[in-house]
Amino acid sequence: MPDENGGEARSEQPWQLARGTQVAGFTIEGLLASGSSGTVYRAKRDGRLFAIKLLLTDPRGDREADVLRLMRHPNVVCFHGYGFWPDEQRRFLVLALELVEGRPLDVWAAEENPSALELVMQVLLPLALTLADVHAAGVVHRDIKEANIIMREADGQPVLVDFGAAGLDGARRLTIRLPPGTPEYRSPEALRFAREWEGEPYPSKPGDDLWALGVVTYWLLTRTLPFGDRNSPGMVRAILDETPPAPHELNPRVPPALGELCMRMLEKEPEDRFADAKALAEALSTEWTRADRAWREPLLPGGRGDKTPVPVPPTVAPKRQGLRRWRIAGLALTAVLGALGVHSLPAQRSELPTPPPPQQASSSQEIAPARLTGDVGSGAEPRESSTATPAPVANTTNSEEPTMKKPQTQSKTTRALAAAACLAGSACASGPQQRQPPKPEECPPGAAESHERLKLWGDQLIAILPTDPNHPTPDILVSEGDVTASTIGRWGQLPDDSHLYGRLYFGKGHVFGRFTRARLPGGETVPICMEVRTSKGRGIAMEPGGTSQKARVANILRVTPVTSFE
Repeated sequence: MPDENGGEARSEQPWQLARGTQVAGFTIEGLLASGSSGTVYRAKRDGRLFAIKLLLTDPRGDREADVLRLMRHPNVVCFHGYGFWPDEQRRFLVLALELVEGRPLDVWAAEENPSALELVMQVLLPLALTLADVHAAGVVHRDIKEANIIMREADGQPVLVDFGAAGLDGARRLTIRLPPGTPEYRSPEALRFAREWEGEPYPSKPGDDLWALGVVTYWLLTRTLPFGDRNSPGMVRAILDETPPAPHELNPRVPPALGELCMRMLEKEPEDRFADAKALAEALSTEWTRADRAWREPLLPGGRGDKTPVPVPPTVAPKRQGLRRWRIAGLALTAVLGALGVHSLPAQRSELPTPPPPQQASSSQEIAPARLTGDVGSGAEPRESSTATPAPVANTTNSEEPTMKKPQTQSKTTRALAAAACLAGSACASGPQQRQPPKPEECPPGAAESHERLKLWGDQLIAILPTDPNHPTPDILVSEGDVTASTIGRWGQLPDDSHLYGRLYFGKGHVFGRFTRARLPGGETVPICMEVRTSKGRGIAMEPGGTSQKARVANILRVTPVTSFE
């Protein structure tokens, strides 16, 4: 029986597995999500939690596993390996995934009521950069929506999940006509193709993901879909022909520049939108440099979790005032790239490995060294999270593989991207004499209590206060010794623009930072214990252009609370 995408619908699903059921060495703890292509369970193996996805053993499941093996990225759900179940019949493919602890993007937005600045820094910019790497690896997600973006509790970063609908460059087509996806997020070019269909499947492109991200952005800014939902008879016509009201017209709290950027993401013709995900990231950064204080106000009235309807817009746009600190932050796209832990994905994919010989075991027994590829053995470590409630991997959809051309990478790398590599932990040229990292040290008394009281968990972006605020730059020359930085956005109970005081140390091509005191905007000072870190570990790599006494670093850093200075 054909499904909605023109392929054959799956007639068998492992809908109900009882708690305690043994599946390929995992113990089922509960259902997380189910969809047309698979079912996702919370499961435990060797004392560690995973999300396992069960799919029928057919080419669609193989394709999802192949795609996931390419995605080694901190903002993409981590793939640990795969196996088959039950052992004697091998009806289902079992994908072992990171259990992302956090909230779906729409839930996070409703509960946190972020400002425009937080939305750009914490959601849109990381997602644009993540998609740039995903697309460079020859993958199109094809189901970008709020439910498939989980805001990870441990670090507040968005994680892209559910690649069940993904298209892979050069892969064999498995369905016909339109690819899988969610109707409200389909691009105009996909719908035009469907209207004029002549038998060939639609060739998904990275632009389809960027259009869908535009729909997500519109919803985040207005809490409404730009073209209605599938229950609206005019939704398809609206996507093809109608221009929705600009976000800042519906919601006066949206900065006009951000609203206009969103509208460009939703232009009807692909050539009128951003060329690729990296161009979108650069545009976000450019608007950031012009941000005024309105960017720091919650997007909805009230505080966190306020669900008051968006008010009627005023007839006159609010006056924009300069805000030097956010000009500095905006110029530091580089720093954000690295501080967010964005890395390039491998340019080429490898074939799925052949599973080891089957182990004879009953499906009712735990299969300790079960037929799993990858690193889901006793030493495999999923990402840890401080939250207690996991977010499910969003509902899955069917998969199709069109021929897809990889986006061309820029021939000339910008200085911003070079500094991003430094922040991510790559080796960079340095100026000051090489020294050993700072010695271990205890935290100041009362720091742990401050962290608990202010709910300072995970990590946070900070900006080093420049010596010349009238001439902001993407990076800054720093000396060893005392340093002052300010927080960017709210962090637990610590307000935006709180000042952190500490010291910088040089060692082994890196600048290490330790912060021991925080001053809130109201004047209260509290002890803290925080270190500068990237996804590669402590410290930040020095950039080219330093001197014998000073190091050049990006002026946006990420700090993490610690129990002692290592």
